[in-house]
Amino acid sequence: MHRGWIPVAATALALIAAAPAGAADFTTSFEASDAPPTYTNTSEASSGVSGTKPGLPGSVMDKVQAVTANGENPPNEIAVNLKDGDVNTKWLSFTSTGWAAYQLSSPVAVQRYQLSSANDAVGRDPQDWQFQGSNNGTDWTTLDTRTGQNFAGRFTSNTYDFTNSTAYSYYRLNITRNHGENIIQLSELVISDGSDRVDPPTPMRSEIGNGPVSSYTAKSGVGWTGLKAFRFGGSLTATGHDFGYNRVYDVDIPVTSSTELSYKIFPEFSGADQARQSTYAAVDLQFDDGTYLRDLGAIDQHGYTLNARAQGESKSLYPNQWNAIASTIGAVANGKTIKRILVDYDNPNGQSGQAFQAWIDDLKILASPPSQARDHLADWVETRRGTNANGSFSRGNNIPATAVPHGFNFWVPETRADSLDWLYTYQEDNNDNNKPELQAFAASHEPSPWMGDRQTFQVMPSPTTSPATGRSARALEFSHDDETAKPYYYGVTFTNGLKTEIAPTDHSAVFRFTFSGDTGSLIFDNVNNNAGITLSPADGNGQTVVTGYSDVSSGGLSVGTRRMFVYAVFDQPSTGAGGTGVTRYLNFANKTVTMKIATSFISVAQAQHNLELELTGKSFDDVKSDARAA
Repeated sequence: MHRGWIPVAATALALIAAAPAGAADFTTSFEASDAPPTYTNTSEASSGVSGTKPGLPGSVMDKVQAVTANGENPPNEIAVNLKDGDVNTKWLSFTSTGWAAYQLSSPVAVQRYQLSSANDAVGRDPQDWQFQGSNNGTDWTTLDTRTGQNFAGRFTSNTYDFTNSTAYSYYRLNITRNHGENIIQLSELVISDGSDRVDPPTPMRSEIGNGPVSSYTAKSGVGWTGLKAFRFGGSLTATGHDFGYNRVYDVDIPVTSSTELSYKIFPEFSGADQARQSTYAAVDLQFDDGTYLRDLGAIDQHGYTLNARAQGESKSLYPNQWNAIASTIGAVANGKTIKRILVDYDNPNGQSGQAFQAWIDDLKILASPPSQARDHLADWVETRRGTNANGSFSRGNNIPATAVPHGFNFWVPETRADSLDWLYTYQEDNNDNNKPELQAFAASHEPSPWMGDRQTFQVMPSPTTSPATGRSARALEFSHDDETAKPYYYGVTFTNGLKTEIAPTDHSAVFRFTFSGDTGSLIFDNVNNNAGITLSPADGNGQTVVTGYSDVSSGGLSVGTRRMFVYAVFDQPSTGAGGTGVTRYLNFANKTVTMKIATSFISVAQAQHNLELELTGKSFDDVKSDARAA
């Protein structure tokens, strides 16, 4: 994984996880099954940093004991976020009007309130509303009415004063018009008694949470892997050098010359944030001799010094995306013992009033990090690089294409088998377990997502002999750790144990399917119905054949596209067939099934001839080796 895949948070983070005494390795992705942090919201040193944004004078938010709303978007965009002091979280309702209400522990005469805009879409901002009080939560008295209101930008706040001498136990913001969308959202609703009292700052927040609420290219509301991540952040209370170092784990980890620290970091944008306040963040370590990693000159995999200040000054961390960080700390700390893991924030030019927040996930301290054998130049190529992108945020816009140089076909795993543009997204389409799913393996001729794919043909394995053929229903979950994506070979083992492997030639390819049981199916179809498929179950020689054609094009961007013909044979006889129309399937009663497939723009006979020319007498491993050499 490369840094571009993961945004870094604005603070340097020193995280220590509870590990057995003398343990050589420590890993956590902050899930329920991992060791919990030793400390929560615990500052070791701090200046100019508070765990919450600068308080509204006279705030009575400590009295808010319940929050309700007309609607919300669980699990992350919920009403209670309005009172958490964090502009990076929000309340969202799928209505153009709506309300949010606070119940207080005791009546208070509120005379001031503050609204803060959320992260996106001006059209969702409230424009007209009534601020109301009640003593039973049912009968409301309007205390203040506003119309035609605007916010200066994202994560910005407007404060409103009004006259009121009656103490109420309930207060409600009743939004009667937004700026045009069918959704309303707010990040904060703060209420005040109108006095000049200001609450003292709190320690920088550092705790496990549900993950960033918004990302350009990744699934939101989860960690990089798993459902949780570690959050740290707050606000700056002074302009100048602002810093906060928070404890996370107490540990006892010896450092050797090869020990590596690695983690993923997601710095969030806050407000206009042109100064990238949240990127001044890093994980830090305290050693048994009292020294800290931040002071030892460790460097990350890109050559930048690994401390919070240097990471922010390097401008190398992408906000609102996950970034990968790795450092061989043994180069500067060999022989020491790690006693504490911290998260650090260190901004030499902080701007008072700005919020910052970063997330950490997949924190690892490994004595002997795994190395990947690279005996051939092609082994250095990672075809998934550039797949953590989409039409709104271009970062490569690549597909993990398996092909020989200048090959006639690409062979591509697809997370979106109904798409003609972004065929494979690294994380954005993850399921509820925050795991990616594949819907098909396809022949592709896509020059770029902007140009669109053309002349495709899809196959997808299923562990059952009566498969659901719909793309979502047949999708199989996997982990990227169980996926290998090279130009000469693609392989993935799904969560259920089923495995698919691909090795390419020019016009052909060999697929090897290893089913999780002793039987399974192969589903054949196309991105749309502009195709035809014919199944020929085992003949007298025991050979099963699939033939077909594809007439897929991307409209005016693929003028002159010709029909593609397909011919495929199998090393095992099929035991049955099913499906209708363009979507068909074959059953097999074998643990492993190999499929040889070829294409042509001339005819099925020519596709068969291409297969014979390129694959006769060759095993899967032969084709893989030849492709690697090419």
